[in-house]
Amino acid sequence: MRHLFKTDPLASAYKAILADDREKLLKHLRKIKPSEIDKPSSDTTPGLVEACIIQQRPHLLTLVLEQGASATGKTVNGHSFGILSIKQEASLRLLTALLSAGNDEDRDQLLAACFEYGQPTQLMLHISLLIQYGAEITEPIAVKALKIGERPLIHFLINSGAELPKQVGTGEIDEETLAYANKCAEDLQIRKMFL
Repeated sequence: MRHLFKTDPLASAYKAILADDREKLLKHLRKIKPSEIDKPSSDTTPGLVEACIIQQRPHLLTLVLEQGASATGKTVNGHSFGILSIKQEASLRLLTALLSAGNDEDRDQLLAACFEYGQPTQLMLHISLLIQYGAEITEPIAVKALKIGERPLIHFLINSGAELPKQVGTGEIDEETLAYANKCAEDLQIRKMFL
């Protein structure tokens, strides 16, 4: 069992994250063996990646990942790093750090999590980021967007390759929203014919 000793570089790195001290974190990260970096610093504390996410420190998360920590993993509560990131206020920067470091979580699950946990004002930015990293706008995601009914989001998704659902349950999506989505899809088809 590990305990928080002053001489333990993992524990010291964890404390540096809590203190938002970049220099101390870097100093302690250099002392941690690559095989140890993903371990929690004690039985009662999260690992370094999870700590950076919880503390909303994307700049420190990038440092930890650059030192060899895994960008894909589970938290002490069993959530994935990506989904935990989406739940935070600094979600876009945290998720960007994870994805650019090689996070390989299921993109469909991350997209769905954006609708469930993400901030509505940043939804398009999250979706755009995930598309850059290989996400595809599936029919269930298109339905979620249509249910929200925000026109800029619908326009963005259709222009990003989303297919409109073939069947939509009665009362699920209002007719005006569906008409707008169909018009966006038709406009896209017309533009494609002229390219």
